[in-house]
Amino acid sequence: MAISRRKVCCSFLSDVFLTYSTVKVVQVPNTLIAIVYRLIQLIIFAYIALYIVWLKQGYQQFQEPRGTSIIKVKGIAKVAGNETIRFVHADQTHLWDTAEYQMPPLENNAFFITTRQIVTYDQTEGDCPSALEDKLFCNSSESDVCPAGQPTPNTFGYFTGNCVPTFENASINVCEIHAWCPEELSQSTQFIMNKDDMENFTIYLKTMVTFTLFNINLRNVRDATNFTCRYHKDNDPHCPILRIGDILDSLNTNKSALLREGGLIEIRQDWTCNFDFHKDYCFPKLEFNVLQSGDDKLSPGINYRSAQKYRINGTEYRTLSKIYGLRFIVAISGKGGKFDIVNLFVAIGSGIGFMVIADIVCDAIFMYIHKYRERYRQGKINVCVISSDEENSDGNLTSILAMQKE
Repeated sequence: MAISRRKVCCSFLSDVFLTYSTVKVVQVPNTLIAIVYRLIQLIIFAYIALYIVWLKQGYQQFQEPRGTSIIKVKGIAKVAGNETIRFVHADQTHLWDTAEYQMPPLENNAFFITTRQIVTYDQTEGDCPSALEDKLFCNSSESDVCPAGQPTPNTFGYFTGNCVPTFENASINVCEIHAWCPEELSQSTQFIMNKDDMENFTIYLKTMVTFTLFNINLRNVRDATNFTCRYHKDNDPHCPILRIGDILDSLNTNKSALLREGGLIEIRQDWTCNFDFHKDYCFPKLEFNVLQSGDDKLSPGINYRSAQKYRINGTEYRTLSKIYGLRFIVAISGKGGKFDIVNLFVAIGSGIGFMVIADIVCDAIFMYIHKYRERYRQGKINVCVISSDEENSDGNLTSILAMQKE
């Protein structure tokens, strides 16, 4: 019994490790099917060569760039008061330069340009009427409208419980609040930047990127850069100096609303480089997108508040500014590619796997569609009959291959 098991084990190991097996090939002389077979192979080969290897650059190794940008904004603009009666008008035209409209002066891969500003001067802590804009109308008999000690809806202060005339119109009563007085929009000055001046501002965009995998560092500013140029998508796409007006003109948005309410704009630099050629041929392609428009019905534009405090004769004052403007975000994307033999073989190998499609299609035609499909099956399929007849009484299972013949 032990000897028999040893023989079976040795036979199994011999069949597995010491026997070579190959696939049976059936040749069928048929011109039409042969043409279909070669045509499918040709299509698959073209797909491998043209799409996988060439268009998808399957022969290259890729890496995304890492880098940062330094941005400088230049320009000067005239600033004047608005026409609305709810503001104390600026009595003269002012000038804003970079130090006044670029706030904060330095950001990481971003910058902000103020286009409109509402300033409330000389605020002190105390009691004063709420602004008409708050719509906290009342009369002396309605104490529940101004609940004492409760914060106002805009969280500018707390209700005192009193009903007093407003600053803007003495015939209208509003809730009195304890806050920084006067409240914003009740006695404020509004400044609006001149649109034409702002559109002539220039942005100097200096970007440095690196592809560590290939040990390549790039800049968009080169030795041959002309610093009197202005960026143009077609005429001068490599110029690092951009005009604000050109950026706004390229956006599909309401420009007037964008300037009044502010907005968020993306400047995307696409560094798609082929390092099989010299690295000096690689320049970024710029794209401009509106991420937050000025006419968004839910939450238009961008604004924030800033306060500067000071003391006069021991009393603390502050100047409150509500600032609207355009925030530009500079993003870096793309990829760099270089020839790699391993990637090439992987791309070709993955494509060769599609060659089996030709065999499957032609086999399906012969097996299920062709008029001589029965004859093809007889030549293609071997029926293996496992028998334990008396003629095989030695106890070994014998495989009998019965080939069906026509």
